Amino acid sequence: MATTNRPARQTYRAARKGQRRPVYAAGGHADAALPHDGAAPRTAEQPHQKVRAHAWDGGLFFCVLLLMAVGLIALYSASYSVGLHRFGSPVYFIKNQFVNAVLGIGAMIVISRIPYKLYARWHQALMVVSIILLILVAIPGVGEVRNHARRWLFGFQPSEIAKLAVIICFAYWIARDTKSVRSLKGLIKPYGLLLAAYVVLLALEPHTSGMLIICGIGVIILVAGGMRLWYFIPIGVLGVGVVTAFYFMFEHVRTRFAVWLNPFLDMSGDGYQGAMSQIAIGSGGFFGLGLGNGRQKHLYLPEPQNDFIFAAWCEEMGFIGALIVILMFACLIYRGFVIARAAPDKFSAMVATGITAKLAIQTLMNLYVVTGIIPVTGASLPFFSYGGTALLMQLGEMGILLNISRYMRIDVRQSE
Repeated sequence: MATTNRPARQTYRAARKGQRRPVYAAGGHADAALPHDGAAPRTAEQPHQKVRAHAWDGGLFFCVLLLMAVGLIALYSASYSVGLHRFGSPVYFIKNQFVNAVLGIGAMIVISRIPYKLYARWHQALMVVSIILLILVAIPGVGEVRNHARRWLFGFQPSEIAKLAVIICFAYWIARDTKSVRSLKGLIKPYGLLLAAYVVLLALEPHTSGMLIICGIGVIILVAGGMRLWYFIPIGVLGVGVVTAFYFMFEHVRTRFAVWLNPFLDMSGDGYQGAMSQIAIGSGGFFGLGLGNGRQKHLYLPEPQNDFIFAAWCEEMGFIGALIVILMFACLIYRGFVIARAAPDKFSAMVATGITAKLAIQTLMNLYVVTGIIPVTGASLPFFSYGGTALLMQLGEMGILLNISRYMRIDVRQSE
């Protein structure tokens, strides 16, 4: 009868027991492309590391709540004259916005508990739905026309979903194949084709600010994903070509350029918005006229509750108040990029980068418009401007950022 070597068998079993398979939590290993999505096979050489969920980033959460609180105050002060004039109620805008803010904050907290890895599985469905909605909104009689643009469908703007679709799709494709952004062929398909589809559909509305924001988001994600910087040369040439083509193709683009250079030349027409905005900002001086004491919001400043809310805020709170708001946005954007830098894997890092880039681009575009640095494009100010769909989407995206922050690398978190 063969004899057994009991000590040798025990040693072998102990070794087998110690060789556990790598455990990937919601975040996964820092070098793993997409945990649990099947896009990148795991190898035995990957070190064993488990990313545990911890508390979300308190700085980001505090910045969001602070901006929401200040935004509601600014909206009430800027909108009560317009609300009284149009709807017979000075609290019309603030009442609706407050309800949306409460719902949005609740949604943000709920979304912060949803593992971010799930969005990788939804990327294709999100892309298809966003394109279908943009096609529907471009159909006369289906899309709703406001201010000479067909951008609304059943009360919301499909372009907001398209912005999130670009973030999720680009993040998924880069995480699946990092090398794809390092060749012109890889950039054209699928990244360039998706951006081109969105640009064409948004041009039919027309929605210039939406096109600029989506393209800006895409470029920033590609750069963060490893795109060669010299590719900016053909991209820049293409961008100049597109802008030039739009200038000659669309009359509203030529008009915006003309009144941008000197809005006071056409005070009774297309230059009215820019002129009134600059008058409001200049009237505020260093300390402002005082909260509620602004004059331009009394049916002089167009859309004081929306695109030009920052101009109304500057008139009442002055340079100091404007600087405080800018610093709050800067703090929120900084926290977003910190979360992206400390994200546990490529997909979450790209998603966090895209969400933060969207916030930064849209904020800067609004500030540049109201101060006259760029032509009027219709970009709203996040967390300040009136709009239920945009606010809910912004708070939902902050929820995704908060979820990613729950899996930040501990070394980065402890170094702050």
